[in-house]
Amino acid sequence: EQACREEEQGLPISDPTVKLLRQHVHSTAGRVKGSNQSRTSLRGQLWSTPVYLRPWNLWITIDPVDIHDPIAQIFAGEDIDLDKFMAVLGPDGEKRAQNIAADPYAAAKFFHFTIRTILEVLFGIEVTPFQVQSSMGILCEVAAYFGFVE
Repeated sequence: EQACREEEQGLPISDPTVKLLRQHVHSTAGRVKGSNQSRTSLRGQLWSTPVYLRPWNLWITIDPVDIHDPIAQIFAGEDIDLDKFMAVLGPDGEKRAQNIAADPYAAAKFFHFTIRTILEVLFGIEVTPFQVQSSMGILCEVAAYFGFVE
């Protein structure tokens, strides 16, 4: 209760046991993806990279739209022949949205496929379960990259 009152007043916690518990909870939460502590840790790495390597040459945000993409529709189970694809053929906009809403796995698979293809083809980055390899891509050779998913 004393530690709670100190926290509410913005004072440092005086009980060493509570301080240690708080430190353990904070460090454990840093390993949980998406937590405030993990985002703080990633931001620190992100902002220290230009100091270690050099300032960034490129900063991009990739936001693939799954509703209108025929590849996402194929992942969702639509029968679309991409060799004879025409934009006016296939499901209409409402049906495409229903397909993606009904199959979140297909949307996630499309997102992963798109990002992985962009990294491999444009930037020469190949991500395996055990390592990340970089080679010359279409745009350049990448020294470092960060991939955040919201």
